Amino acid sequence: MMGECFMLLKRLGIRRKYVLLLLLRSPFDALRTWMQAWLLKSVFLCLETKAADRLSFICAGGALLCAMLFLYNGTIWSIYAAFTARTEARLQKEMRDKILSLPCKRVHGRHSGQWLTGLNGDIQAAITMMNGPMNLPHGVTALINTILSLLLMWKGSPALLGVTGLFLFPHLLVTCRLVWKRLPGLREESRCAMADATVSVRPLIADAEAILLYDAGGLMLEKCEQESRRLLMANMKMHMRSGLSDMICRLLGISGYLAVLMAGLSMTRRGMMAFSDVVYCFQVRGAVLTGIHMLITCVSNIRMNSVCVKKIKDVLEE
Repeated sequence: MMGECFMLLKRLGIRRKYVLLLLLRSPFDALRTWMQAWLLKSVFLCLETKAADRLSFICAGGALLCAMLFLYNGTIWSIYAAFTARTEARLQKEMRDKILSLPCKRVHGRHSGQWLTGLNGDIQAAITMMNGPMNLPHGVTALINTILSLLLMWKGSPALLGVTGLFLFPHLLVTCRLVWKRLPGLREESRCAMADATVSVRPLIADAEAILLYDAGGLMLEKCEQESRRLLMANMKMHMRSGLSDMICRLLGISGYLAVLMAGLSMTRRGMMAFSDVVYCFQVRGAVLTGIHMLITCVSNIRMNSVCVKKIKDVLEE
């Protein structure tokens, strides 16, 4: 899945730099999760112990850590954005040079819509996979954030982590069967429909006089309508499956929240946990769910975009 992207980056000679930028970006969400959980726990612990004089130092320390963290993140993302912009320009040049170097028989052996889709849609999908929201960078960040959040919640309360897992695993199972396995095929179907729609529209512009002469406008428009409907249906299938995954996530998320709330209330009444520990677990639980939901979305987007990356790689290797 991600191997196609890294093989393409290796061909361009920028794989090591890209991996380094990913690693520099990845700790942000994990550090922010720890900082927020620590800050809330410290504040409620001060209220429980009536040590209000420590609140100002805790808030000042949290504000300083937050400013440093966002300054670091902004610096890394500015470098990352410039890197991907240069990569997109280089990839466009590589694709144009490769297409121009191919024999005429091979170029004319494909529809013009396929070449246009490759030069525009496929390259844009590859850059989106490298730099876009909810793709490879956010996927790596979400993975590290989820692992750290699970460890923090295990340390805070294994029981509450178990309750969270009871509602989390069904969501992962349904998403895997309904979304992950189907989206790559739907993405390829959408890509083929886009290429065919481009091919069907081109004669209406390039051969308008001939179409009017032979009174073939209705036939050509009907062909365009069929290809547009095919493209629309492929995109609707992708959106429907993504929407179903989001609906299940919301439903199980609210149910899990209520279950953890009741379990935390019971443990607090029995003296097994302090209120500050319950708040800490709630904060970390939110990071766990956010990280896993982000990871699921990123994996789905990466699987869809990897189809286009493979097409680019195949063209460059011809």
